[in-house]
Amino acid sequence: MYYGWRGKIGLISPATSPSIENDFNRFAPEGVATLTTRILLESVDEKGLGAMEERVTEAAKVLATAKPDLIVFGCTSGSLIKGHGYDQKLIHQMEEVSGVPCITTTTAVTAALEAMNAKKVAISTPYCDAVNEIEKKFLEDSGYEVTEIQGLGITDSCRIPTVNVDDIYRITRSLERSKADTVFVSCTGLCFLKDVPLIERDMKKQTITSVQATLWYALRRMGIQDDLGLGQLFEK
Repeated sequence: MYYGWRGKIGLISPATSPSIENDFNRFAPEGVATLTTRILLESVDEKGLGAMEERVTEAAKVLATAKPDLIVFGCTSGSLIKGHGYDQKLIHQMEEVSGVPCITTTTAVTAALEAMNAKKVAISTPYCDAVNEIEKKFLEDSGYEVTEIQGLGITDSCRIPTVNVDDIYRITRSLERSKADTVFVSCTGLCFLKDVPLIERDMKKQTITSVQATLWYALRRMGIQDDLGLGQLFEK
């Protein structure tokens, strides 16, 4: 049968992290293929994340030759690091060179928050405080109240894929969730998509993660409505 007969996702991924690539290949429904191009991410700080802009555009140009139905820049902080509207700027640049519809993880997250009717969000991340502050402002400028944001303080891009589920679970569990209607676990470098329903049950809050939102939005943009059982979001 034809490879990717229901749809082909072109995924641009930070080179140090296999997490989003692994989860897309593992959990995408039958007939959906993921084609990956990796780009350099030297450090998870404002300088390193901002430096990816030109690499993203070039990667989209390369991926377009594989004829995907959609191109995804799968990085949360990298698609919001230059402030509100930066994800849309990246999308415009990617689409201009590729001729293919494009999304970013940040775009997917805001679409997921809207679909979940979220208003007040508590956030856990692996990032340092400086990146967290940029993310907080981005979401506030997008119309959401960030009740709290906590991170693990990591700037070494090679360390994020090694973060254990228990580390991110612990910091997520420590969030003061009473004022929030939604928990958001940020970063496509974290590999725990299968655990989203468990986290949702334990937190007693609807939960969005970067990889989950990106896969959900990519599928919905391609007209694929499958419920993959990966949290309440996939019921939307």
